Amino acid sequence: MNKYVEGLISAISFFTIIPLGGNYKITGYTMYFFTFTGLIVGLIAGIPYLVLRPYNSLIASTVSVAIIILLYGFNHLDSIMDFGDSIMVRGKEEKQRVIKDRYTGSGGIGMLFIIYIPAIAFLTYFKPVTGFFIIIAGEMASKYATLFSMYRAKAFGEGLGKMFIDKVSANAIVLNVIPLLLAFAFNLYNIAIIAALIFLSYFMRSAMEKHYGGLNGDLAGSIGEISRLLFYAITFVFIALKLNLFLL
Repeated sequence: MNKYVEGLISAISFFTIIPLGGNYKITGYTMYFFTFTGLIVGLIAGIPYLVLRPYNSLIASTVSVAIIILLYGFNHLDSIMDFGDSIMVRGKEEKQRVIKDRYTGSGGIGMLFIIYIPAIAFLTYFKPVTGFFIIIAGEMASKYATLFSMYRAKAFGEGLGKMFIDKVSANAIVLNVIPLLLAFAFNLYNIAIIAALIFLSYFMRSAMEKHYGGLNGDLAGSIGEISRLLFYAITFVFIALKLNLFLL
């Protein structure tokens, strides 16, 4: 099988619960399809939003966010909750210990509400078709932010996070940004949002390396979840201000 096809199947199989029955081995080619995985998840989650939004915006938004969480196998939800617990303690060693343990405290539950309740609220504002495309774009942006945060990052521990960090190459960074640029080629404010998210993901990565002594899978996943919320929030502001700067 072609290595790129294997990489695509591996990415979808590993990062989602979509049953492709593919190769779960993570290679450099797997990293080429981070953004594409987000595209697929966003498309699946966006369809119920498109159908339900004309009837009830809250139900449509809640269902779509729930599907996103489910399609990732609750892994990113677990990451953001572990991150929430870890920010409640001080010291690099203690933060590393808490983020890797199997317990969930008040910080994790609080972070769950902080990330997902506002995401649902922002989605209730958008019109059906607009929200559909924002859900897709949000997943692509979220996955790219996760990938970008791992590029040349300092890893701590020997888990999956280190394996991913070791596999992220400059080629993966370039190839994953192409779908984003193509999707937003004729809309300046979306390009500005993506540029802002890239900067913010780098800022978050730098802060985490400072306070945790490096990056692991939970921290990288948390950056993706935070980036999705930021994408929704910035898009909401731009649309509310009627800033829609098309190139054509």
